[in-house]
Amino acid sequence: MRAFYLDPGLHDDVGHHANYCRYIVDEFRSRGVETLVFGHHELPPALQSELGAAPHFRVYTYTNNDDDPFCPWLTGFDTLTRRTCEDLSRLPAIESADIVVMTSVRPVQLAALIEWRRALPPDRRPTIVVESVSTGLEVRLTSDSYRVSVPDPRIDPRAVLFRYVALRLPREPGARFHFAAFAPMPAQLFMSLLAFPVQMLPLPYRAVAPLRSRAGARPVHVSILGHQRLAKGYERLPDIVRELLRSRGDIRLLVQSVAPSDSPQTQLALRDIAANNDRMMLEEMPAGGSRWPQLLEMTDLVLCPHRAEFYVAGFSSVLAETLANGIPAVVPGGSPLATLLEECGGPGTSFEQFEPAAIVAATSRALDRFDHFAALAHAAALRWPETRGSARLVDELMSLATRP
Repeated sequence: MRAFYLDPGLHDDVGHHANYCRYIVDEFRSRGVETLVFGHHELPPALQSELGAAPHFRVYTYTNNDDDPFCPWLTGFDTLTRRTCEDLSRLPAIESADIVVMTSVRPVQLAALIEWRRALPPDRRPTIVVESVSTGLEVRLTSDSYRVSVPDPRIDPRAVLFRYVALRLPREPGARFHFAAFAPMPAQLFMSLLAFPVQMLPLPYRAVAPLRSRAGARPVHVSILGHQRLAKGYERLPDIVRELLRSRGDIRLLVQSVAPSDSPQTQLALRDIAANNDRMMLEEMPAGGSRWPQLLEMTDLVLCPHRAEFYVAGFSSVLAETLANGIPAVVPGGSPLATLLEECGGPGTSFEQFEPAAIVAATSRALDRFDHFAALAHAAALRWPETRGSARLVDELMSLATRP
């Protein structure tokens, strides 16, 4: 058996794509499975070398439209699907004993995989596992539940196109075509949208350094990590940072903000704060395979100062990495982040309003009982590999590949 790891979103070190590859591919290779990795055709040489990955796919995962002046989302779907299918046909010859894993798929990638598979002789069709986190459906919290709606496809075509592609999904017995998600809400939404079984898989994140308890750390190093985006509330970050530094003299603060193009004025404000306060460090370079473990190692408490709505239908890679590495956290209440925190024994606190004062108050509660939450986080990280992490994920993938 060979594993083919395909990710047209594997373009750089921003976001989750490179770490997905590191964790999943490393686990396959550690078991002696020959693993071939194919990323975006502009994948930098340094990442090609580190990940053992080939630059391949011409269509980036997050490209939806072509240049049609009337319906670029619709004509783009056909154009980009055809191009991706052509790239799939240029892969090395594949056999039925192989497994193909494609992560973070969108409608273009799903449609191309289905078309490519259909063109293969039946006796050469491999096990295929596609993973996705976002349906494109709009999900809004209500007082006791949530409301789902379909956005205008001219603004976000994903839900409409996923539904359209669903008609082509292989449903015959023994098809060995699996759709998967890493969190319960995406799994439920995809099952409804596709009318197709959705496999729940373990989160791929694992400890990247020897586990240790942060209890006793003074001053506490608080970090805001990950890809900061306007949809998460990036524009409020300077106010949150100022209030946190003003109210807590007993902390050091690290802010990672590596893609400031969404809001240049926000990045300028963060730079100004860092230049005038020696208790804050601003990290503006993407954290690669060596720097990311360093950032986690120097962190005692992770703050996720984001809008809860952003995560209603998904999960937080940063929080998963945080818990896998034994670090307590502060998260938005009423979100899947708060649910995961509870499932792991409650190693942190939450805030109920997306306001600087509420976020700082929740952080202060975590700091006031820091040793307690640090001990819970360490215990949670020791339990994490029992049910989550790249080893458990690859166990599941190998099981899918060997099923009759």
